[in-house]
Amino acid sequence: MIPGARTIDASHQENAPRVSVIVPYYENQLGLDRLLRALDRQDLPPHEFEVIVSDDGSAEAPAARATSYSITVTRQENLGFRAAAARNKGAALARAPRLVFLDGDMMPEPGFLTAMLAGLERHDDGHGVLAVGARQHVDVSACTPAQIDQWLALGHADGARRLTDPAWLSDGYARTNDLAEAGVEDFRLIISALMGVDRELFERVGGFDETLTGYGGEDWDLAYRCWQAGARFAHVAGAVAWHDGPDLGGRPDTRDVKDAETMALARRIPLPSTRGRGLVFGQPAVVVRVRGHENDGEAFLTAMQLLRDTDAGVWFVDRDSVPAVLAQDPRIRVGEPRSEIVDRSRYVVDVLAPLTLDEPLGVLCEHGEQSAPGLLELRETRRVNRGESDASDACHAARPADTHQRIEGRVAHG
Repeated sequence: MIPGARTIDASHQENAPRVSVIVPYYENQLGLDRLLRALDRQDLPPHEFEVIVSDDGSAEAPAARATSYSITVTRQENLGFRAAAARNKGAALARAPRLVFLDGDMMPEPGFLTAMLAGLERHDDGHGVLAVGARQHVDVSACTPAQIDQWLALGHADGARRLTDPAWLSDGYARTNDLAEAGVEDFRLIISALMGVDRELFERVGGFDETLTGYGGEDWDLAYRCWQAGARFAHVAGAVAWHDGPDLGGRPDTRDVKDAETMALARRIPLPSTRGRGLVFGQPAVVVRVRGHENDGEAFLTAMQLLRDTDAGVWFVDRDSVPAVLAQDPRIRVGEPRSEIVDRSRYVVDVLAPLTLDEPLGVLCEHGEQSAPGLLELRETRRVNRGESDASDACHAARPADTHQRIEGRVAHG
């Protein structure tokens, strides 16, 4: 449940719109005026969508003129750049079963909402869809409102200057067949500037992470969590919206901003591509639940096996305390792992008895789901959430530990 959200069955609300458009705003009245004017010209009937403008603490409230569609303005206190919280605040007021997020400097073409709705419906296989439209770039600083209308409708207008679109997005969509063949690393191809999602999926994953503040990262974090929850990605090429100005990569002095984003995501997304290797984070790639280790020595030896060369966290679920020898290792805990930790993990492993691994657990995970009866069961989080998990393949690298041998000998040869 997203913070502050109401429990709403939008599909059964009388006169509920089909889609809620959520616009995060901060002191850009000109951009908002352009966006609302573009929404005036959508081919979706006005009663089928609503607009919620969520102000992130502007000195003056945004002015929302009269429109043919429903428009609501909500505000939050200025506590710094909090786009994630602003988007969640808007989503909490939404009445529709589909949500579309549009940044305040975007200008959607007339068929944008119709195309986004069709894309969300077409790609849903029962586990939810996170979709992104086609963001393109133009400089309309010298244009009148009528000239911008012409650009959005026809693709040409006096005063408008077409800018180069970022190749990393177009290349990514081509490589993944518009995200139909996306993998876990492709969360980077989802951008919240023009993003659509079904409300149930958005609430199931808890919305945007409001602890992510400052510029960027909250959309990639949301996309990663949606992927792990079993959702599909989709690039809706027909849902075109124009950004006034270049992509962040085309602006000067962005290194510090992007570095801060990367370090924030390293704490949350457990992939080598986001965090490298060798550091210890509170969020592991592999969550290991260990049972049946009442003896401290066996717990010590099993933890050594599980953590060797692996981004893992170990929870002794049936113990009251961590063995003293392991207490200084932050990767080792007792009790059940929190659900948000499990949800972000790539793999969940259950260990049922003292064991020895012939290769690091991280290498086993790369081989896919498998099990050793009575010893170990390894599953992929996304497959579990999609109801596709099958750990029937035998794990030949896991063997029962020789519990009669002294620790000294087993450490030396482990």
